[in-house]
Amino acid sequence: MSKDRWIKNGAILAVVTILWIPAVATAATHVELKASPESNPTALEVIDNDSQCTGSDKTCIDVPKGSSHNMFFDLDKACKQGGPNYKLSAFRLAEAHKVWPTPAKPLRQDIADDFNADPTTGYIKWDTNDSTLSDARIKLKNKNIKAYSVYYEITATACNGAGEIKLDPVIRNGGGGNP
Repeated sequence: MSKDRWIKNGAILAVVTILWIPAVATAATHVELKASPESNPTALEVIDNDSQCTGSDKTCIDVPKGSSHNMFFDLDKACKQGGPNYKLSAFRLAEAHKVWPTPAKPLRQDIADDFNADPTTGYIKWDTNDSTLSDARIKLKNKNIKAYSVYYEITATACNGAGEIKLDPVIRNGGGGNP
């Protein structure tokens, strides 16, 4: 085989090989939120979730086994003209519905590690782990190492600082993700 032909065939083989190498399973979940003034009082609601748990309402997020997820929670036009008079302000986790961690009963360490949360409060630590918080978007890294369900609470604060609204459904982690 000539050198030119070998290089050409080698390049084709390299391209095919690259296409067949399995990638680390990473994914993104997008959850669209709404501050619903139709509710009295105003409520924070999920209007769309592209990773909804099977057989559950759209607030439940399913994270498939073997994936490490970036999770995005969006409140469109937060504190802007034509948008809600609320902005995203906090995200925390709990092992049981509305039973928030304390120093005496902290969040399990594996859950805290998966989400980079403070185990004594359940609040996400925004300074590391590629998780970010802005008025209109929360980007949350979920390593999804072990399988478990965890409850989450999103807080949106009124733009004028006078009050807040919350949403507190569940995330079902399938486990098997990459740290």
